[in-house]
Amino acid sequence: MSELLIERAAPMALEPTGDGWTVEGLAVPYDRLQRVSDDGKSFYREAFTTGAFTRDCAKGGRWVNLMLGHHGDDGDRFLGRCVSLQETAEGLRAAFRLSRDHPQAEAARSGELTGWSVSARVYRSRTEDGAGERIVWRELCGLSHVAATAVPQYEGAGVLVAREHQLITGHSKTPRLDAARAWLEAHPR
Repeated sequence: MSELLIERAAPMALEPTGDGWTVEGLAVPYDRLQRVSDDGKSFYREAFTTGAFTRDCAKGGRWVNLMLGHHGDDGDRFLGRCVSLQETAEGLRAAFRLSRDHPQAEAARSGELTGWSVSARVYRSRTEDGAGERIVWRELCGLSHVAATAVPQYEGAGVLVAREHQLITGHSKTPRLDAARAWLEAHPR
């Protein structure tokens, strides 16, 4: 099992809606080949197959954080927490509620850090020979974190919309969650 860092290309223009403190976008495009390198010297083409993150989506992705870049102190890099992961035909979509206290939060929601790069554990891959370069298909992965970047590598991945966070207020089967929701309603920001 190895850790894989993927940088993505510039996404579409940011569409602000609501209060803009929740950003949503395409974290991983599916079935789209991209030329990548692990060492900066040897290159290959890589793509994630549809369903590569099905297990993470089923679990909700609450452990996945939006970070500023991939390296440095986690406390200084924390931009927000995942509130939604879902698979679409286009790829893995994620939504993050931004921490208003981070100095770069405004840049992340205003369109300066709209590129996303992911860190993922690869559990299963398939390799085939392409025209001059090998092709690696990532079939089963686990998302570690998403990094907000100014210049990503994969085209179309990144923030697509900044929207208002919608708190789901229905009763859950977990009393602690209900208590936390009640506390949040009693103590609005």
